[in-house]
Amino acid sequence: MKDVEVRRANPSPSRRVPLIALTKAEAAYVEVRAQIIEGTLAPGSTIHQESLANALGLSVTPLREALRRLEGEGLIALRPHHVVSVLPLTRRELGELCVARVRLEPLAASLAAESATPRELSEISALARQSQARDLHAQLRAHREFHHSIYAASHNAVLADLLEHLWTRTDRYRAIVLRDRVLRRTSRVGHSRIAAALAARDSRAAAELTQRHVEETLQLADDLAGLEPSSDS
Repeated sequence: MKDVEVRRANPSPSRRVPLIALTKAEAAYVEVRAQIIEGTLAPGSTIHQESLANALGLSVTPLREALRRLEGEGLIALRPHHVVSVLPLTRRELGELCVARVRLEPLAASLAAESATPRELSEISALARQSQARDLHAQLRAHREFHHSIYAASHNAVLADLLEHLWTRTDRYRAIVLRDRVLRRTSRVGHSRIAAALAARDSRAAAELTQRHVEETLQLADDLAGLEPSSDS
């Protein structure tokens, strides 16, 4: 079992500062999730709950609530003897996540083209421009917020919730493995074209461009170095 040392991390530029007071369990969830996505808690690593609680300056009780939530999101596994395992990155999972997104994100874009308010369209356009930032954390934040703004603009809560869950599980691949290799190839042109199609209320073009945008990530899933094969491959 490979144990890891966990230190309380300074908030990175990629994390949003909540505008409301968090409970201890919510604060633990935000911090541990961020550490998993950013790789501070490395894929495949393990740590005892007591050690993690001490590193966060919390008791075990609120941490356990946060860990159950993270387990439900497919980021960790809770093992016997209060051991937490960060799930490894695999080519199979990344491929499956992208396949699901390539089916659902075009639908969200199509609905957004029809239902987005002028204010939402303006925000989407602004986020498309921000994805050209040179700073990696700023790129990742803008990339995430661009897609999430389209989910919200679809005005379909069920679809938005599904895509938010898929994004959570994909996010650590982007932050740890894909990084700017994918962002530079897809975000700058892809986001601008999608935003333009949405502004034109062209649902078909928005769907097609979004599908192409996600497919470019899918094409990289099988040949990325550093990902473990699936257990049954």
